[in-house]
Amino acid sequence: MKAWKLSPLVAALISANAFAVEPTGLSLGGGFNFAPAVELSTENNDNIYSQSTDENSSTINRLTPSMALTGDFGKTTFSSFYQAEQGSYSKNSDDDYLDQLVSVDASFELSARHQFDVAAEYTSAHDARGSVAGAENANAAEPDEYNQTTAGLTYIFGSDSSFANVDAYADTFQKRYDNNELTTSNREHDKTTYGALLSLKASSATSVLFEARQAEITYEDSALDNDSSVQHLLTGMRWDISGATTGEVKIGRVARSFDASNKKSGTHLNWEANLTWQPLTYSTVVVTSAQNTNESNGTGNYIAASTSSVSWNHQFSSFITAGISANYGEDEYVKADRDDINSGFGINATYSPLTWMDVDLSASQSLRDSNVDGLDKETNLVSLGLTLAL
Repeated sequence: MKAWKLSPLVAALISANAFAVEPTGLSLGGGFNFAPAVELSTENNDNIYSQSTDENSSTINRLTPSMALTGDFGKTTFSSFYQAEQGSYSKNSDDDYLDQLVSVDASFELSARHQFDVAAEYTSAHDARGSVAGAENANAAEPDEYNQTTAGLTYIFGSDSSFANVDAYADTFQKRYDNNELTTSNREHDKTTYGALLSLKASSATSVLFEARQAEITYEDSALDNDSSVQHLLTGMRWDISGATTGEVKIGRVARSFDASNKKSGTHLNWEANLTWQPLTYSTVVVTSAQNTNESNGTGNYIAASTSSVSWNHQFSSFITAGISANYGEDEYVKADRDDINSGFGINATYSPLTWMDVDLSASQSLRDSNVDGLDKETNLVSLGLTLAL
């Protein structure tokens, strides 16, 4: 039985730069496919604690093995993924970490117009010291370690040829920290989201979108009075013009209301947009932009955040790809008199002598300009990595 290519999601999980590596995996028979991979990288970070002055630099070596098991049984598909990442710091071994991720998802096509998707993910990971926006002043002796669990269910009604399609979904999120309780307890929360997306075909290449989404957020520490409801109402368009230009833009409003009477609700402009342009089959431009409200990690009631990014990747030959990227965002900490401007840019190049091997070289810079003294920062990264994937 011949091997078949992995889904785009699994291939992306196997390699952060899936543009070059094209794993096919090992066929196990019976519709199952197994794909192991490993990444080795070394990175120089000139500001590992995200400080405004007296920065500390370090070399960080990472080993990232992963494996994916997928199954295709006609109307039912299945995929599972496991990844571990061991990181070691030359500056201070207290910053060393071991992160792990396990995910599973399955799709059930009940008929030509009815489909169910289920997914779940468990992550055991860490926040590097000084990296959490809104909690920079926590002088912990070690990274903040946490466990995060998500699960979701989606029902899809319709087909590619239908005038109307509906995606109804619900998912849950839970985050708990294992250490540094004095500074991490105000970040532990649960989130339940449910909503529906209606897509109406306007032409062979465009669809009109309407989406309603509601989230209920509950904090583990009830004394924080941070429990809230977040409602999104959006409308927009999706298009796919001859495969060269695809995208989706939705705009509307997001309203956040708190259970506690002493915290004022807020309504903001909300948008979600992404555009992919391929002027050539070997050249891709991706533009994304969003404005939303996020959890504040202890500073203010919440964050009114906007962010935009653009990237360009070009395949110069069958062996070499390269790209550039840039991003810009603004964070307003509501009821905290703090405003941050975050920006960054990067360049990357990949050499792929074989379909199962990538050699990656990248450099990036990230900046934060805050109106709060002592929170400005600049971080420069240079990384060299090797990815092997069957």
